[in-house]
Amino acid sequence: SELRDLVIDLPAPLGKPAGTPRDLRLTFALAESGPWSGRLGARLGWRWRPGRGGQGQAWLGREAPATWPSESGWSLQAYLPRVDAEAWGTALAPLSAGVDGAGGGLEGSGAISHLMLDTDCLSVERRCLGSMIVEGAPTAGGWDLALDGSLLTGRLAYRPGLSQPLDVSLSRLRLDGLLPAEPAPVSAGGGRLLEELEVPPTPVAMPASLEALPAGRLGIDELNYQGRRFGPLNAQWRAAPQRLVVEPLALSLGEIDARGSLTWEAAGPEASLTRARLDIDGGDLGSALEALGQPVAIRNAETRVDGQLAWPGAPWQFALARSRGNLAVELRDGRFVNLESPSARLVGLLNVDNLLRRLTLDFSDVTGRGTAFDRVSGDATLYGGVLETRGPVEIDGPATRFTLDGSVDLARRELDQRLGITLPVSSNLPLAAVIAGAPVVGGALFIADKLFGDALDRVTRIHYRVEGPWTSPRIALESAE
Repeated sequence: SELRDLVIDLPAPLGKPAGTPRDLRLTFALAESGPWSGRLGARLGWRWRPGRGGQGQAWLGREAPATWPSESGWSLQAYLPRVDAEAWGTALAPLSAGVDGAGGGLEGSGAISHLMLDTDCLSVERRCLGSMIVEGAPTAGGWDLALDGSLLTGRLAYRPGLSQPLDVSLSRLRLDGLLPAEPAPVSAGGGRLLEELEVPPTPVAMPASLEALPAGRLGIDELNYQGRRFGPLNAQWRAAPQRLVVEPLALSLGEIDARGSLTWEAAGPEASLTRARLDIDGGDLGSALEALGQPVAIRNAETRVDGQLAWPGAPWQFALARSRGNLAVELRDGRFVNLESPSARLVGLLNVDNLLRRLTLDFSDVTGRGTAFDRVSGDATLYGGVLETRGPVEIDGPATRFTLDGSVDLARRELDQRLGITLPVSSNLPLAAVIAGAPVVGGALFIADKLFGDALDRVTRIHYRVEGPWTSPRIALESAE
């Protein structure tokens, strides 16, 4: 038959509309339970023979196998240059109804004994994520699949009778195809924290089919992105109508460990919202920036960050300029490094190093490159692209103490803050000299006092107004005492 008037509602290369011919050839033995075979077009073929419990083979995009399998049931082999994951998932979804146990719930001669899928391109939303080979067999109560290719390596277990039917364990996952490529930096100190200042496209809707996703867990030993390695990552998820919850969620980046949860939920029929909670603990925050390929604006011995953020759209549509939430930060024993990069200024607590050097508070002869600190702590809220402190951010340095209080417009990249500086001053050093540019001398006297005894007899507090672009803000004296 040419099947000319038949519609085959499957993705390419099997599907076809009415009016398009597709040759079908079937060959039967007339004896009861005899062998039979068939071909559909030039790409799909199958055959069946009785005996040994019945054995069948089907192949797509391959030549007919030279030998028969040793086990009973059907052996399926498929090679497709490109697999559209969403299209095939939709097409095969009806077959999952009633799946229970080994062989996909089929009994007797219909059971599947072995499955292999090979593709050069696993496609999601018209993007090629990489090559993939899936091979496995049914086991008692479900399936075990081996996964390999340029995209990932690992195993997947499916047990529909368990509370968490899916268990995915990967030794590696390559993110280059999953995440959009970052633009080339405009300077040697480029980097934008994964587009944190950019406004993403219109928030996407949450797919209605997501609620059918079985609950499960994911473990990844190593993640690769643009030649960099980080991890491990561990997560568990559960789906409900109009909501996907990932909890617990844990990721290691350099010396930093992040733990928390993420919720993606529908916000009407055409939009969605993502909420995240993260607790970050560990050593050097700069090691996490290195793992993400960002400019290292800070180096420190201890890091503690508690944050809650929400943004319109899917989890991958994160952008600070459209997020809201709050952050609490505590850093110990480190230094700010001055880098000419937007993301470096953001992570470097709004380019503190640059501000202090503009006030001639340059302790580089004592602290080395950058501005050293013993402790940094503060809370802030984020709303409408504006980061506003809740009480002053306190920076305790080796030679003095600073506070920052105010707001930062992340979209316009502008500061509106009050900078306070507490300095030790000798009675022999006029306050006017300190204000005019002698804080460096105050810092030197502080070090001298530590080395040689009581050289200081009072401290002073100077307040500055800091406004304008964070690359070159206007700094004006407000008061001194």
